[in-house]
Amino acid sequence: MLLSGLVLPGLGQLANGAIVKGLAFAGGSIVALALVVHRVAREATARMPTDLLDFDPGLPFRLARDIQRDNAAFFFWITVVIVALWAGSIVDAWYDGKRR
Repeated sequence: MLLSGLVLPGLGQLANGAIVKGLAFAGGSIVALALVVHRVAREATARMPTDLLDFDPGLPFRLARDIQRDNAAFFFWITVVIVALWAGSIVDAWYDGKRR
C-alpha cells in the first residue's frame, strides 16, 4: 500500500477501499499538477521569440530561469500543496492499512 502512494496520491486509499478519500487525494494532485503545466505553458508561450530563425540554443534555459524567478511564489505554494497531498496520502493509507 505504501508504494501505491509514491506513484500517485490516493492509490493507497483506493487499494484499501476508501474510494472517496482516494479520489480526493488523486484529484487534488492531478489538479495541482495541471495548474503547474498550465502556468508554465502560458508563461513560455508569452515569452517565446517571434522570429524562430533567430533561435538561441540557450533560450530554453533562460526561459526556465525567468519563468521560475517571476513565478517563485506560485511554485513555492504549489510545491507545498503537492508535498502535503503526497505525505498525507501515504500516512493515511499506511494507518488505514494497519487498521484492516
